[in-house]
Amino acid sequence: MTKVGIDAIYIYTPELYVDTVELALARGEDPRHFTEGIGISRFSVAPPNEDQASMAATAAYRLMEIYDISPADIFRIDTPTESGLDASRALVSDVVGMLEQVYGKGSFAHLMGYEQKFACVSGMERLLDSSAWFAAGWNIRKYALVLVTDIAKYELKSKEEPTQGAAAAALLIGSDPRLIEIIPKAVGSGLRNEKGDFKKPGGRTIALVDTVGKGRSYAAYLSEMKQAWLNFVDAIKTNNIFNLADGKPVVDLIDRAGFHNPHKKMVLSAYASLLIHEWRNLPKWSTVVKKIGPEPNREGLDDLSYYMSKEYNEFRRRFMNLPEFLDSFNEKIGSSLKAPDLIGNSYSASVFVGLDSIFENDPDDLSGKILALCGYGSGSHALIQATKVSAENKFVRRKLDLMMRLRQRKKISIEEYEMIHRGHVKLDDWPVYFKPRFVLTKIGQPGTPAEGDREYLFHS
Repeated sequence: MTKVGIDAIYIYTPELYVDTVELALARGEDPRHFTEGIGISRFSVAPPNEDQASMAATAAYRLMEIYDISPADIFRIDTPTESGLDASRALVSDVVGMLEQVYGKGSFAHLMGYEQKFACVSGMERLLDSSAWFAAGWNIRKYALVLVTDIAKYELKSKEEPTQGAAAAALLIGSDPRLIEIIPKAVGSGLRNEKGDFKKPGGRTIALVDTVGKGRSYAAYLSEMKQAWLNFVDAIKTNNIFNLADGKPVVDLIDRAGFHNPHKKMVLSAYASLLIHEWRNLPKWSTVVKKIGPEPNREGLDDLSYYMSKEYNEFRRRFMNLPEFLDSFNEKIGSSLKAPDLIGNSYSASVFVGLDSIFENDPDDLSGKILALCGYGSGSHALIQATKVSAENKFVRRKLDLMMRLRQRKKISIEEYEMIHRGHVKLDDWPVYFKPRFVLTKIGQPGTPAEGDREYLFHS
């Protein structure tokens, strides 16, 4: 069977950031609540001359230049996002228009192009769908590009404010990939109709979160991720993918994992929830119970109600403080959190920010290791896919520079951040610090034939 997966990756994040210690002080909060409790020390802010399309195009251009990819090598470009710019036109059309400023008009005319939306899991879905073309042998050129791009924005002074952020991930998909290969059938999905966790009705750019209260958004993430994990485990066992020994938990087969990462605390909680399920029937569970007490009774409670209950949340917090849990979390998840701590939430791109972070920050040789990608999208859908790190991953690792670029960004004051957030700045009010990148220069005014049309310029 053809090996298919991610051949290369490039993460782009805007040039500006907010220090969450400064934000906490401005909001009258304890800075440790933002940096340690939530787990975000900085978050990226898109300047007025940047949007989801320009970020995607910049990420695509830089990846193509680094790996010497020409338009003729690519047969499709997907632009998954939960924060699209038009209710009809696909984001990919603007991206292609920008790239043709560099590579020539018509140079991408042969492409198929898509925009997909399922909240934050959109990127994972397009990764698997694009890869399936290669597995089926339907690809007519060497590569596909998946450009995952999002800007996470919440109300000023809201509890979600410190979990903002922005990033675009350019994924080069192909056969015999040099970074990670997808393990066929090693996939689990959890899908459910959920209206109360997170939404953007009526073209809102700022999300409505947890509209029914009581931690429903948090609980939906845990519940759907657990369902995806149970189906993932079933797929592993049914298809005998890893020749799993009797009694050995599937989680022991996973060497590293990257989760959808709104913030560190949610990743901690999701991994704790999975380990509780995996360890419950193992001999070690009796030791766990002696240390933190038994699990709460869930009689009469559905998943969401149980995960929202005070009793379960207290039990999970005790479990998360166990040395056994922390050792497993730091080993398997820890390296994936370094970059998100400095970028914040990037919605559908966040799982791939974590993937880059693993390869830039993990001290081990990961060749041949099993790496799980765990995506989630509100509404709600979770998706877990096992991959194998390619022997050639060191070639890609040497080219990754996200952590270096994060150190070069420009810090903005809380006053400047609030002006940008409120839209009290013009497109040309902010300089372009780091090139090359695409810049938003004009938006067509309402009531004119050009209403909503966006114009961009390449800054080399």
